[in-house]
Amino acid sequence: ILAFDESTKLKVKNGKAKVRDGSATGEFGASPAFRLVRYRGVRREDGRIATREIELESPPPTEAYKNPDKMFVVPAKDPKTGIDILEFQQQKKRKNKVLGRLKLFPVPEVQEYVSQLGEDLLPETFRARGSEDLPNIRFFVIEDAHVNAAAFPDGTILVNTGLLGALESEAQLAFVLSHEIAHVTQAHHWRHVRETRKKRILIRIATVVGSAYIGDLAVFLGELGLARVWNGYGRGLENQADRMAILRLLNRGYDPRPAIQYFRIVIDRYGDRSTSALWSNHDSSVLRGSFLTVQLQRQYPAAQFAGSTVDTQAFQVMREAMGPVKVW
Repeated sequence: ILAFDESTKLKVKNGKAKVRDGSATGEFGASPAFRLVRYRGVRREDGRIATREIELESPPPTEAYKNPDKMFVVPAKDPKTGIDILEFQQQKKRKNKVLGRLKLFPVPEVQEYVSQLGEDLLPETFRARGSEDLPNIRFFVIEDAHVNAAAFPDGTILVNTGLLGALESEAQLAFVLSHEIAHVTQAHHWRHVRETRKKRILIRIATVVGSAYIGDLAVFLGELGLARVWNGYGRGLENQADRMAILRLLNRGYDPRPAIQYFRIVIDRYGDRSTSALWSNHDSSVLRGSFLTVQLQRQYPAAQFAGSTVDTQAFQVMREAMGPVKVW
């Protein structure tokens, strides 16, 4: 999201954008075309950045929103028990191969609430289902005690029961969902693969568990080349997802301060070791929470959040319907 002073003139040529006769200010995430933005400038006391030069990358190709190796995720029924599951399938010429299965949390009220909240947080462009170039973002609650959520390139977002059990308010859940949505909309997996191509070690997809239920999701995703979906990306991409999540909360009328409180929950549970899967390989929880705290203090007076949404009755009804769950 780019915002400029009225005096700013932006010149774009071959993907390069230079500021002339003014200073560009604002929160830099991505343009409406979902371009990666690189910039040089000086951070002001109010937290905004006066930029001297901006570089806009080309928009991600259609392939950026596809899972590797023609893998896709589909809701299904267990052939023996009839329970609701997710199947990881690989596209074959004659028949799709089932790579693994996950159990969906069997409480419809929880699934429906998380899906509806996620839909409400989507950018307008991704709410329209008519574009074949953009993924269909979907939300599923799975039975997993880890405090984690994961977003796949194709728009599949998994929310663990352990995460829901650790949350205190809808504003915190909205922050986590918005963070995962940003990973999808900004094609973070595709960008990560491009940036680390020389360092990656490829693992054959044939080593995955087959049609059995997945025991360790982290290992399974690692074998599919999707380890970062579960473990997190580098500092730049994760910080961008944090910033975009805060902006989404503000745009939707939420108080963003509970997002900071959630970092404190993670620190109280795991310390500053980043052992929560949600924050592993990111900046430490202390650093990320401190960064967002300073950003909010510089840019938004506390009084501005008066009347903003922290929690809702719908969130509390969902928690009651969910009942007690394990949290690791």
